[in-house]
Amino acid sequence: MQHKMTLVSLLFAGLLATSCDVERSEKYQALLAERDSLYTEAVAAKGGFDNALNTINEIENALESVRAQENIIMMDNQEGNTNKAVSEINAIQQTLQENRTKIANLEKQLADQGSKSKALNQTVSRLKKQLEEKDVFITNLKEELQQSRQQIAELNEQVSDLNENINELNSNLDVMTVQNAAQQATIENQDAMLNAVWVCVATQQALVEKGILSKGGLFQASEISKQGFDKSQFTQGNKRDMEVVMLNTKKPKIMTNHPEGSYEITETEDGNKVLEIRDKEAFWSMSNYLVVSIK
Repeated sequence: MQHKMTLVSLLFAGLLATSCDVERSEKYQALLAERDSLYTEAVAAKGGFDNALNTINEIENALESVRAQENIIMMDNQEGNTNKAVSEINAIQQTLQENRTKIANLEKQLADQGSKSKALNQTVSRLKKQLEEKDVFITNLKEELQQSRQQIAELNEQVSDLNENINELNSNLDVMTVQNAAQQATIENQDAMLNAVWVCVATQQALVEKGILSKGGLFQASEISKQGFDKSQFTQGNKRDMEVVMLNTKKPKIMTNHPEGSYEITETEDGNKVLEIRDKEAFWSMSNYLVVSIK
């Protein structure tokens, strides 16, 4: 029994010695180093993959934001806010440039890590293409907006020129209006003078005192003064409008010459006389004055 225990002890000691020899061998140490290296690479690869996903998410969010801004730009352009639209386009171009830089850095990172993920590389290529398309679209849109601004500037200049022409025409029209008013006033004044008539209805004594009738004498009746008289003693009228002259007397006597048949003396209900002009042209053809003596 004692002999068996001794043999087991010797075998165990031999195994321990062999195990210690294996751990100290170069091959074993190389395997440990390779294992540690693979673990480190796996950790690094996982970290790089996470970073790549984060970058991809950032780029996709940026593209979604650009799409929303495009709609705003189109609305601003339709409403004529071209300055605001151009400012927003500049901001979008800055965003696209930043994300192009992110794509370039991501491609370099994947190349350095020797990534062979087909899906990841396809996603990067897709995002890169979308950025390029957006860049072309935004560049074209900016050019269109610049053209719109130029057209608006030209239209504003044309409107300004038209306003100047309108102001000049209005100024000329004002001058012509003043001139026409002056001409019309002259015409009306001339017309009034051409058709002016003067009427004086008064007692014989008053007519003599006014110098309209001569005084007369024992054998000579009073008549219209040949020396001329003051028109201020008469009431002025327009022969085209005058149809009736109120005499306010029962015994009028017309002192001026007017063709028979061109007028008629009628009587009102109170017995006073009224001179009604039947033919205006004929009535005033011999004289533009009407003098009536009343009692």
